[in-house]
Amino acid sequence: MSPERFDPERFGFEDGRATKESDCYALGMVILEVLTGQRPFQHDRDVVVMMDVIKGRHPERPQGAEAPWFTDDLWEMLKKCWSPQPKLRPTVETILEHLERGSMAWQPVPPTADDKFQADSNGGSVQTETSDIDQVLQQTTPPVDASKKK
Repeated sequence: MSPERFDPERFGFEDGRATKESDCYALGMVILEVLTGQRPFQHDRDVVVMMDVIKGRHPERPQGAEAPWFTDDLWEMLKKCWSPQPKLRPTVETILEHLERGSMAWQPVPPTADDKFQADSNGGSVQTETSDIDQVLQQTTPPVDASKKK
């Protein structure tokens, strides 16, 4: 939840009802969660998260396996979504336009040597090209007995 929903008076609101600006804050968190597969602030206690959000703290930029998703442009847009000042947040339409532009320019990360192996049904590994789904299907789908087809 956005800081103004936790402490509405501090941000000039009468109550903690959702607004377009608080929806923008939440959408930024949802985008982060979808791309990382982890809840924002997942290791913090709820009361700590509430206090940190009110103070303007936002999640750290992901590192490691999730890092390629978070281009500088995307990360800057997410930080704008989490602005402590609701009126400085972008509109949902602006966020969606940004995501559409970014998805058109996105290039997949080239596979590593580890990506060329897939576990088979017996726990061993089968060499495969991750970009060739037909090859994977041939290796993992049992052949169909033509005599049993109707």
